[in-house]
Amino acid sequence: MKVLLLVAALVVVGGGIGLVLVMKSAAGPEKQATKVETGDCVQLTGAGKEADAVKAACDNPQTPYVVSVKGTVKGDCPEGFYSYSVATPLRGEGVGLCLGINAQVGLCFDDIKTKTPPPLVNCSGARLKISEVFDKASYVNSPCKEGTEEVISYTAYGATQKFKSATICFVKP
Repeated sequence: MKVLLLVAALVVVGGGIGLVLVMKSAAGPEKQATKVETGDCVQLTGAGKEADAVKAACDNPQTPYVVSVKGTVKGDCPEGFYSYSVATPLRGEGVGLCLGINAQVGLCFDDIKTKTPPPLVNCSGARLKISEVFDKASYVNSPCKEGTEEVISYTAYGATQKFKSATICFVKP
């Protein structure tokens, strides 16, 4: 009788472990976007259900974005920021990121006036290139040099905000 109970207990425990492993497999690998924080610079990978945001060095020329707000996929981003959603199947509601452009002189883009993050492009065929960066937001009197094509200003909110205010100037490459 004890042997029968032991076998039954092992089957139940083994079945539970198997169920957990199957659920983890169905959910896929944990998304890196769950680990990024406000102020982190990120690279975007994948698309659709495979979309993710991976923390990267801010001084890396392949890192075009910085996280301004992190939350669930339900919110809209403030004007001037780009919305990016990362699904987390079987792990909750997903991660919603509001991204700003990582202000590195020399990065090139085609269209910065979209709601989704504009991809980095080769400067030889780009429409816009970051020419100057200032460490404060400027909405009235632009500090950018004459000949600037576009200007984006970001404002950080809150005393402990890790996302920094900036004015980014774009010229034709």
